Amino acid sequence: MSTLAEIAEMLAGMSRTDLTTTVRREPYPAISPSRPELSQAGRVVLVTGGGTGVGFAIARAFVRASAKTIIILGRRAQVLADAASRLEEEAKTVGSGTKIVTYPCDVVNTAEVDAVWKEIAAQGITVDVYVANVAKTTEPKPMLELGTDEVWSQVETNVKAPLYLAEKFYAQPGESRKFIINVSTASIHSTTHPGVAERPAYTLSKLSGTLLFQLLAQDAPREKVQVVSFHPGLIWNDGWKSLGLSPDLFDSDELCGAFAVWLASENASFLHGRFVWASWDVDELSSGELRKRFDEDPNWLRASIVGLNQGLRTY
Repeated sequence: MSTLAEIAEMLAGMSRTDLTTTVRREPYPAISPSRPELSQAGRVVLVTGGGTGVGFAIARAFVRASAKTIIILGRRAQVLADAASRLEEEAKTVGSGTKIVTYPCDVVNTAEVDAVWKEIAAQGITVDVYVANVAKTTEPKPMLELGTDEVWSQVETNVKAPLYLAEKFYAQPGESRKFIINVSTASIHSTTHPGVAERPAYTLSKLSGTLLFQLLAQDAPREKVQVVSFHPGLIWNDGWKSLGLSPDLFDSDELCGAFAVWLASENASFLHGRFVWASWDVDELSSGELRKRFDEDPNWLRASIVGLNQGLRTY
């Protein structure tokens, strides 16, 4: 049984990153949803799993960015109702006038997803931003002990469901630019970390989902559909609270929310098809040597087999 100190050290290890000199744990001016350059005015945003946690934090940030309408999907009607009430209060507080719409929906159930999109279309609504946030994980076990059915259920939630929603999103009429934001995880490149290795099925499904959006971006020019995957950080929740851990060990949920708003802007267009962390400073990402590498290296921060490029070894 791990001690609190051991768990805290494990979490610290999972948060370590040095891609940017400045590593953020709280929101900062460059990604503030109130910045005019990041305004979401007139846009409709759909967030799966938007009733709690990271999904709710992202929805709240889009309220602060003056989105016209936010649609949140989730399985539990009461959780959605509670979230809608809080988001409506937020809209009043910031004066954004954002309309909140909820749909109880199991995203793995294609009939339920079809019904949601049918209702959206019937109201003459076009979704501008799709946030693929819903995810599933299970108890820490090797995949051969979890069994094929349980492993595949994670693949269905973390890969098939986001693809089906993306297909519906992409098929909407109209030529206006769209944005897809995929909430991924640092687990996809930390497979040997003790806190990650114990849940290989989650890593399998989330890496597959991240590669999915990378390939969708390869097929869709960013001028039509801008697609970015990101790690939201380690976010405090009831599970961590039950272990007696301090909130100080975790990243602010306002950081991941504001970062998602920034991703749904022209400012982040150079990240099309890439995977990034919310804690990376956007001013550093957007300039200097880092920006040069984004512009010159098509494989950087994309899923691949490290060391090979079209059959040639790379060093």
